[in-house]
Amino acid sequence: MKKVLFVHDGPIYTNHDKSIFYGVHYNDTLIERYAYFGNCVNFLMRSAVVSEKEGKNFSIIKHPAFSFIEVPNFKSIRAYFKKSEATAIIKKAVDEHDVIILRLPSAIGAIAFEYANSINKPVLIEKVACVYDALWNYDWRGKLIASQKMKKYQAILQKASHTIYVTDKFLQSRYPTKGKAIGCSDVIVNDLDVSILNKRILKIATLPKILTIGTVAAIDVPYKGQADVIQAIAILKKQNILFHYKIVGQGDATRLNKIIEQYHVADLVKIVGPLKQEQVFDFLDTIDLYIQPSKQEGLPRAVIEAMSRACPILGSDIAGIPELINKNSLFQAGNVSKIVEFLKQLNKITLEKWARENFLKAATFKTETLNIKREQFYKEFKQDYNLK
Repeated sequence: MKKVLFVHDGPIYTNHDKSIFYGVHYNDTLIERYAYFGNCVNFLMRSAVVSEKEGKNFSIIKHPAFSFIEVPNFKSIRAYFKKSEATAIIKKAVDEHDVIILRLPSAIGAIAFEYANSINKPVLIEKVACVYDALWNYDWRGKLIASQKMKKYQAILQKASHTIYVTDKFLQSRYPTKGKAIGCSDVIVNDLDVSILNKRILKIATLPKILTIGTVAAIDVPYKGQADVIQAIAILKKQNILFHYKIVGQGDATRLNKIIEQYHVADLVKIVGPLKQEQVFDFLDTIDLYIQPSKQEGLPRAVIEAMSRACPILGSDIAGIPELINKNSLFQAGNVSKIVEFLKQLNKITLEKWARENFLKAATFKTETLNIKREQFYKEFKQDYNLK
């Protein structure tokens, strides 16, 4: 029986006694994907406890192959003394598994890679984001170590034998590998019936006086950029140009709530909080414009999901976003005045054009198409390591 170890920092959300695990970032579909390599899939990462009330907003992981190995948090200064304990857990887990799948960037994943590589364990890397952008846009402390961390992951990718990048170009250019690689998003897009586009076109034709903008992203990290949109909404409000802005995502809303209060836009901006996957698609159908104002990304899943619902989209010009949407709907990350300009110039003709283009592009991310591409790479990985 082959045992698969999936390594990431997480956290994976759980209840107090760790008897229930919630599929916020990780779900049964992902576990089924990794079960291609074995009928036991262990997740090695940190955990975070959510209340019973919060848990009702999430789906539950039920896949029979799933199990969990917890790594203590060692990433903060106060918790750094736990690194030796964490390293011991990571090495033991690597020793006990046959296939190691690493999602990078990840502090746990970096340790696992160096050890697994030293003992010739089969390692498959998923490169999903740029660590430099994440740290540089986090706070002043991040700026001090951004270049150092980027070089660290560049070195790992140079040594990697097999890598799946979620972008087609961006991550490959920053983190090139000498090994085998493909570009393949991990997004799940199934329903692409033309009726979705037709409903969107009708919605655009009958736009309300106040348009609703939406973003789906973690709400507790500054680099997702929702604060820039809130500021743009406030500037437009002073000009008597109104937009509603709905923010979907998990995390502590304290920081964003303070910004909403600071700019006096509580009447226009709403933090929805986390939604289950099927609810996200319903949410996307209710908005008039999707915006991804991120300062760090890989290939943002939420943008592709919005494309699959024929949403007109505005996005920052970073990472994989320019690979997805019209160049004329991109703005420089952090440029609030450009967001304001875009929103002031919106019209039905442009919105319909973007909706059609985005829906057509979404077809290239159909689940069955990506699954074929990914499984072919999985097959090659198994053959290269002589895995039965």
